[in-house]
Amino acid sequence: MRLDGIGFFLAFALTVAYGVVVDVALFARLFRYRAVLVGGLVVALAMSVLLVGLIASPSERAGFFKGPPGGASLVVVVMTGAVFLPFIVFAPLAQYRAMRQGRRWPGWVTAWMALQVALLPGFLVLANTEEHFWKQEYAAGQAVGRAAKAGELGVMRESAERQRERIWGTGWTSPWHREPPGGYLAGRSGWIAGLAKGVDDSALIAANEPLSEPDRTVLRTLVERHFAGYAIRNIHTKLIWDALEPGAFSRQLAPHGLNERGVVNEEVIPLLLERLEAYGEARLCPGGRMMDADRAVLNQLVLAKVRHYDEARQRELAAGLEAKKLEREMSEAPIPYRLIWKAANALGNRYGGQPVAVPDWSPYPQRVERLCRGPA
Repeated sequence: MRLDGIGFFLAFALTVAYGVVVDVALFARLFRYRAVLVGGLVVALAMSVLLVGLIASPSERAGFFKGPPGGASLVVVVMTGAVFLPFIVFAPLAQYRAMRQGRRWPGWVTAWMALQVALLPGFLVLANTEEHFWKQEYAAGQAVGRAAKAGELGVMRESAERQRERIWGTGWTSPWHREPPGGYLAGRSGWIAGLAKGVDDSALIAANEPLSEPDRTVLRTLVERHFAGYAIRNIHTKLIWDALEPGAFSRQLAPHGLNERGVVNEEVIPLLLERLEAYGEARLCPGGRMMDADRAVLNQLVLAKVRHYDEARQRELAAGLEAKKLEREMSEAPIPYRLIWKAANALGNRYGGQPVAVPDWSPYPQRVERLCRGPA
């Protein structure tokens, strides 16, 4: 959530909290008193006006609903608001009137309170069904992406532009067209995610033959508007590979220098080396030999990553030694402390994830030196 959505979130949380207060007051039959009823109605109306006022603010909406328009945030807010807002106004009135007439409160008040309790398990069910529908969308998009062919990328882009946002937890789509994602990965369309993966794994991208200029333009549009943030290293490699020219590596791989923005991504370098080893001699090495300036750029890129990962490996080794030292110390600690430490460790491994091994880049400098070693 962005900072400008905090106000709406707090107002929403206060509304739900006041709904719980109203539940307790109903059980205690406090709304039989006129003063309590008037005070409760004033608070309820103030909460409603505050919530509606904040949701009418474009900045608050943009901050709170920063995900897709049919995402979890909107579904939770709409369903919770539909249950709590009318309740905090009408339930106290119903109790006051019933008790003035010597009757029990209406049955619909009890049913409404049960509906509030049912919201949480209902949201959990929607979360599970969301995963099911997302996987279906992903598989459909991946199948379309894997079938990508030269000259047909424009049709694929039009399909992506026509995608409608699915309402969270359901198979229904919203009436509005999907907006291009803006950095919110968790709620993005499963179809777009599958499409990105499918195109990245397609034979069209793996082929050595360069894409036509129209296909390259469409592919760049797909990357910028729909695939941004996804793991599409094969697509990035293909776009760079098709544009590479002898003597122009520095301009295409590090246009502003090794330490500036625009340098080729570290995920692309290994794939680029594989293509250079397989096909570079025919296209990028005049006379079978790579130009010295091009080899120098590749060497600088690789050596920079070798240094970076060597430092990371040293930090990883130091952290491992520190962990073993702590484990030895805890093995000698009293049993209660040892049990607590083991439980915390188990929770950390389960929910914090396992450490990712540092990649080994040590063979890459030698691979660069062996590229296109034709006659001098």
